[in-house]
Amino acid sequence: RCLGMSNITVIERKPTVEEYIQLRDSVGWKILQYDKIKTGLDNSVYCVCAEDQDNIIGFGRIVGDGGTVFYIQDIIVKPSYQKQKIGTLIMKKLMEYIDNNCIEDAIIGLIATSELDTFYKKFGFIYNPNNRFYRYK
Repeated sequence: RCLGMSNITVIERKPTVEEYIQLRDSVGWKILQYDKIKTGLDNSVYCVCAEDQDNIIGFGRIVGDGGTVFYIQDIIVKPSYQKQKIGTLIMKKLMEYIDNNCIEDAIIGLIATSELDTFYKKFGFIYNPNNRFYRYK
């Protein structure tokens, strides 16, 4: 479905592992093990890809149990496409899925850098510094 920006579309699909690695690399995120990426993508609740013609330029996914717990993960837009509302289009599609599939009082969360607070607040998320826990192996 065309979203009004030249040839940019946001479609429901899982990226290939190669596309996912390409996106992560474009924003300077660590590249993870190929087989672990595949497992993670395969176990995602819902995925969307932003494309310019047939080239992937952005991605977002939901992980969780699909009914009571949803975490938004890996919102990525290639740097050359940032500041064009593509992240907003990805988030709208993810939130639409959650709204259509969650129960009342479901847990909907995400972890993001504080520079993105304003962006995520537009979707009803509240920054809470006291509930931020991280564990890295």
